[in-house]
Amino acid sequence: MAGVLKPTAGRILIDGLDLSSDPSEVKRRVGFIPDRPFVYEKLTAAEFLRFAGGLYAMNHSEALETRIQDLLRLFDLVHWSDELIESYSHGMKQRLVMCAALLHRPKVLIVDEPMVGLDPRGSRLVKDIFLEEAGRGTTIFMSTHSLEMAEEVCEEIAIIQAGKSLPPAAGRN
Repeated sequence: MAGVLKPTAGRILIDGLDLSSDPSEVKRRVGFIPDRPFVYEKLTAAEFLRFAGGLYAMNHSEALETRIQDLLRLFDLVHWSDELIESYSHGMKQRLVMCAALLHRPKVLIVDEPMVGLDPRGSRLVKDIFLEEAGRGTTIFMSTHSLEMAEEVCEEIAIIQAGKSLPPAAGRN
């Protein structure tokens, strides 16, 4: 769905656009949070987020700088914004990747195991942010092994086993 791999069959439509025929436009509407943070460790958080903004064709403006500072504050990273990412803990790197995924205000957020490496406070923060984003109309697709996490955050749950979706349990979506 994030366009990382080419589909072997079928079509992927996001916001009415086909990922195969219009990959750049689809990717502008999607934020992706992988299970492991991939960052450029020789950059500071602010530099990394400016770089990410460039990937989403966000021009370097006062609005981008304000958005960066707002996200760093939201994810409790503002005091570390001028430190090299190589000095960050795994959880801090994960929160920074989340900042980058939300930077361009995506319509769809694709998340793979978002709580890996987060402490309880960080997990609570991320759950609250996801609920807030969903309340704003952002669609969030989350892959998780934690049924508790899925039940707390998601309105609809699908269970995939051996590559097949299981039928929903009675009374659940």
